Amino acid sequence: MNVAPAPLPRPINAMRSAMAICLGVMLGTAGPAFSQAANADPVVAIVNGTQIHESDVQLVDEIIGRNLPSQDRVERRDSILKMVIDTTLLAQVANERKIIDDADIQRRITFARNQGLMNHLLMVVGQQAVTDDAIRKAYEDVVLKPAQNEVELHLRHLVFLFRDPRDDAAVKAAEDKAEKALARVKAGEDFAAVVADVSEDPVTKAKGGDFGWRTRPEMGKEYAEAAFAMKNGDVSPLIKTAVGWHIIQLEDQRVRKPVELDKIKDRVAAMVANTAQFELVKKTRETAKIELMDRADGPKAAPQGQ
Repeated sequence: MNVAPAPLPRPINAMRSAMAICLGVMLGTAGPAFSQAANADPVVAIVNGTQIHESDVQLVDEIIGRNLPSQDRVERRDSILKMVIDTTLLAQVANERKIIDDADIQRRITFARNQGLMNHLLMVVGQQAVTDDAIRKAYEDVVLKPAQNEVELHLRHLVFLFRDPRDDAAVKAAEDKAEKALARVKAGEDFAAVVADVSEDPVTKAKGGDFGWRTRPEMGKEYAEAAFAMKNGDVSPLIKTAVGWHIIQLEDQRVRKPVELDKIKDRVAAMVANTAQFELVKKTRETAKIELMDRADGPKAAPQGQ
């Protein structure tokens, strides 16, 4: 699947988001960061009188847990709790020293809150969009329809490399080697044997030059033009690309069988969710009144969809 919607707004950096939320909520407080019933949200630490609840630890885990090194569950929780404790301590020191003004803190809280709201909204929209019918339709549109009658070719190739296409001497030297190899194949030598002897592609040399099954979009333009004009067993003339000279042999051809939905269902579901999220952002921008303030020209409307 090569079709994907435009990227969504980037989420705030996970570590900075965690610190912004912890600082914004805990700074200057003397009680729990998030008010919940004591039984449902037990206190897990008290730092100079400030309570840290289980929900605080879980929140930071949600935000940055995926960025932590691989750990077992206990080690992971201990690392996150230590981070919350350290954040609380430093927030208390910052508050005591009055080194950050309230307006700056409020801006950070507002930004972190907006980021959280945006991310949660996008998550909900994505989840709601992913239904069995939506997955099936996306699979048909993106996988099945483009794959109808799509031919793929099984190729072998000989490769003779040059580092710089502007180096005429190197290009000519590679061409000379390629011509000698082509002459051997035309004289009746086995293509795979010639590959094993002289090809300069380390990946395919040990496999007799086997380049696998490829569709037209999966080949370079030069390969595709030559390969799709050939019949099974044909050997191409020399083909020049940006990296070297090539000779290809067409082994076989067939209509590609689409990948079964069960094998890519998670990827299709992610695409459905991402598309729904992108459409929400796009539609919201199109219906919003946005003015960009320019000092020279005064306010101007923001371009739609940007």
